[in-house]
Amino acid sequence: MKNVNKEKWDEIYKIKKQKGSFNKYPTEHIVVFIAKNYYKASDRSAIKILEIGCGSGCTLTYLAKEGFDAYGVDHSEYAIEMSKEFLLINQCSAQVSVQCATVLPYADNFFHACVESNSIHCNTTEDIRLMMIEIHRVLRPGGKFFGIFVSDRSDEFGKGRMIDVSTFDFSNTTTFRGQFDGFPVIHFFSRDEILDLAGCFSSCKLELDITTIETGSHRSPLGYWLVELRK
Repeated sequence: MKNVNKEKWDEIYKIKKQKGSFNKYPTEHIVVFIAKNYYKASDRSAIKILEIGCGSGCTLTYLAKEGFDAYGVDHSEYAIEMSKEFLLINQCSAQVSVQCATVLPYADNFFHACVESNSIHCNTTEDIRLMMIEIHRVLRPGGKFFGIFVSDRSDEFGKGRMIDVSTFDFSNTTTFRGQFDGFPVIHFFSRDEILDLAGCFSSCKLELDITTIETGSHRSPLGYWLVELRK
C-alpha cells in the first residue's frame, strides 16, 4: 500500500511540476501557529522546525524567510525537487530529503516544532501511528506539533474501497465534492482516535472546522481537525 501511495504522489507532483501549478503560500493555520509560538524568539535561527509532507516547498520558504532553521521531508522525490526549486527561486535555504515519515532521519529531541498540512491523513492507520511516535521522538521536551487532519464527519467518510476501518481508497471513486477522488489512501480521524494518538504527549488542543456545501437538497460537509500537541 505504501508503494502505491508513493507512486500516486510522484505522479501528482510530476504533473504539478510540469504545469507549474502548485501552492505558493502556506496555509494560514500554520502561519498563526508559528507566529503565536515562535515569533518572539530572541534568535529565530536557533529554532528548528520540521515539516512533514513539504510538497511544493511553500511552507519551508515561509519558515526560512521568517528566519527559522527549516527542515522538510516528503515521500515523493518530485515534491522534494519542487521544494528545492521553490526555495532557490526565493533565495532561501532549508534541509529537505526524500523520506517516509514513519522513520525520520533525525536524533531524539532535535526539533522545537513540527508542522504538517493535509499530508498525514494520506496514510493508513498503522503508518499514522508510527508517524506520531516518530514525531514525538524527534521533538524536544516542550516542543509542539501542529497538524490538519480530515475528520470522519466529512461526507466522504465511508466512501471508496475500505483499506481499514478509517482509511479508504478513492482511486476509482467519484464523490459529490471530488475532494479526494483519485487518491489511493485517505484516513478520516475521529476525536477519540486523535486523543489516543496524543496519549504520549503532555497536552492536546483540538479544534474542528466544518464547511458545508449545499446544492438543492444535497448537503456535503467537509471537516478538518486542527491539532496542536505539546511534548
